[in-house]
Amino acid sequence: MFWIFFVLLVFSSGDCILIGKIDNNILIGNISKSLWNITQNQITSTTSSPSSSISTLLSSSSTSTTTSSSSSTTTSSTSIAVRVWAATGSMIISRYKHTASALANGQVLVSGGYNGSTYLNSVELYNSSTGTWTTTGNMSSARLAHTASVLTNTQVLVAGGYKGSNLNSAELYNLSTGTWTTTGNMNFARDSHAASILTNGQVLVMGGYSGGFLNSAELYNSSTGTWTTTRNMSCARDAHTASTLANGQVLVTGGSNINGSLNSAELYNPSTGTWTTTGNMKSARYAHTASILTNGQVLVTGGYNGSTYLSSTELYNPSTGTWATTGNMSSPRGYHTASILANGQILVTGGYNSASYLNSAELYDPSTGTWTTTGNMSSARQYHTASTLANGQILVTGGLANSSTYLNSAELY
Repeated sequence: MFWIFFVLLVFSSGDCILIGKIDNNILIGNISKSLWNITQNQITSTTSSPSSSISTLLSSSSTSTTTSSSSSTTTSSTSIAVRVWAATGSMIISRYKHTASALANGQVLVSGGYNGSTYLNSVELYNSSTGTWTTTGNMSSARLAHTASVLTNTQVLVAGGYKGSNLNSAELYNLSTGTWTTTGNMNFARDSHAASILTNGQVLVMGGYSGGFLNSAELYNSSTGTWTTTRNMSCARDAHTASTLANGQVLVTGGSNINGSLNSAELYNPSTGTWTTTGNMKSARYAHTASILTNGQVLVTGGYNGSTYLSSTELYNPSTGTWATTGNMSSPRGYHTASILANGQILVTGGYNSASYLNSAELYDPSTGTWTTTGNMSSARQYHTASTLANGQILVTGGLANSSTYLNSAELY
């Protein structure tokens, strides 16, 4: 049976949103733009009667607009998240295992990586106002699996990585000149390590791999351009996470070493330069993510335990030093990204789960401890990056779409 209705919503901002249904298709869009067409099997729907209501969740928030038939005592509701992915300009070079840094001027700096045949020293800038990429000065050394940290002086510190051998070199990008200068070498070559910016402006680098798994840690002082060793972690690890907590300590979680995947976690105290162990995670994992929530807790998601990709997630409470499980993701995944949205939710994108490379995305709501799926990316990808722009959008770049396809595409959530 053919049927059609439309509802026009006019907001105080002047935006007009058109919501309607034609046969089995939900249509949502700005009145001045082309409509998004979302088929019935892409939404959650419960129907008691064909006559009564449509409920639309706007921009993945809790605000909804409902029209209904007042004469009907039975209801039909459809809930859909209209937040969608949009294509933006492609990078000039395909790459994975690169870094992406959101700069103070609103641009995003992408550096290094690998394109399937060459380790890259190339660097490019994304302009969020135009949606375009431009090349900028090359790094002095090609590298992948490195770290990039935006310093308080707006320079970007790139450290370590791999280009056929492990690197201890570091260099600085100057946003004003678009050029790189070498700075002091780390004491240890390393890749697949982690880096955290401390409250005093120093950069703490720890762990990684260089012919063996590392427990060493060192500090970069941007005033002197030098590295100094600090106490070793209690456990060697790579593919771990590092998060700077509100109290200034750095929480390191999981990773892998010669003994396999790890569930251990430890804290670095910048005041004493020492590490202390804290509560173990419920599950061993590496290639996972860690995100600091607005309530100060740390959300760890997914990863790989050496035999299985995980959908499990857990929360670290800095006040008690303990972990608690929270809702599982809808899909197991590792080598994915996690981004904090302006509304406090966490957006997880892509990754790999042994069966396939993923284009799916989902949202974690800290207030309910649950996950909901959101729109799929246009391309499956792992080893990609995700950066939060000044306008609140999330820019995803590059990655690996399958075992041999390296991506230069980018998209916006």
